[in-house]
Amino acid sequence: MVISKLTGRGCALSIAGSKAITEKLIDEGIVGKIVYVKRRRNSKNRCELFRVVEYNHDKSIYIHSQKSDKPPEGPLWTPSFIDADVWEQAVGKFLNLEGLDYNVETFLLPEMDEYLQGFSDAELISITKDFLIEVGVLNTPISQHGGKTYYFNEDEIYTLDENAERFPYEGRIKFSIFKADHESCFNVNVWRKAVSQFKVGATLEECVEIFLRTEIRRSVSDEPSSIERLIQRIHPPTYERTPENPDERTFDYIRITVDLHRYQFNSRKALQDEVKKYQSEIYQRVVQKIEGDYHFKKYEVPMDCLKPCVVILRHDFAIEYIFDRKRPEVELLPDVAKSL
Repeated sequence: MVISKLTGRGCALSIAGSKAITEKLIDEGIVGKIVYVKRRRNSKNRCELFRVVEYNHDKSIYIHSQKSDKPPEGPLWTPSFIDADVWEQAVGKFLNLEGLDYNVETFLLPEMDEYLQGFSDAELISITKDFLIEVGVLNTPISQHGGKTYYFNEDEIYTLDENAERFPYEGRIKFSIFKADHESCFNVNVWRKAVSQFKVGATLEECVEIFLRTEIRRSVSDEPSSIERLIQRIHPPTYERTPENPDERTFDYIRITVDLHRYQFNSRKALQDEVKKYQSEIYQRVVQKIEGDYHFKKYEVPMDCLKPCVVILRHDFAIEYIFDRKRPEVELLPDVAKSL
């Protein structure tokens, strides 16, 4: 089943499906378990173990791979409520260092038509409302124009901020408008279209009903380009220091990963050819991602001071870029083809 997030209902299905399945997996004890083993080439025993882990600092659940000299003993962990073949096909695509809910949404939900069709409208509204509250929809500007700011108060009522007492307005949008950042199951453009239909005094639940009925229609010119079909996601950059650099206010390397829609291609060679074709465009988008990153701006380092020292197409079909701040002598990049 292809879930279209150009509709509010499609977003709700993604939210409900990914959150509900993730919670069930956690309840059945997936945290700490090995769910997939990737055999390493030219080795009988060496492999990568994909385990579900919980990060202590924020209690988030992620997929984490670890190299091993031998496969695990006994069978891998499997859930009781998902068909074994469906689970095996999906878990083999799970991405390292991505959230469990993201992997569920991206790789498992498309294979679970019957499960998704079981959600009633009332369930979708309830789950979507809880999701919006969880990501901060209350007491946050939802719409702000003409000197007027609208928001959901603590009683979940769509409210006008009279006289800009709660959210001062100075001829421009002073406060960030709610948009549920970093939630791949949510389309902020569909949400904004729905917001234009919200009425003061409506409950959050009533507004979610409007959201579920809202959709964005693509014109022919709005169809995704070839580069948009190739790139699935550009991850936020991570900043690394060498052991010899104790200064936390600086960095030595920037690492950034580009996930590709590899399942559109029938072979690795076909994917490689497409990457070579669009290597310059991919590189420019990576640079834009870094330049727009909040943490990068805080370092106050010009992009000209960075040069890519490593660009590889990994075995999981993601492109990994490493930018070196100290040794900018590498000039053969951004020719991705050199590293394929």
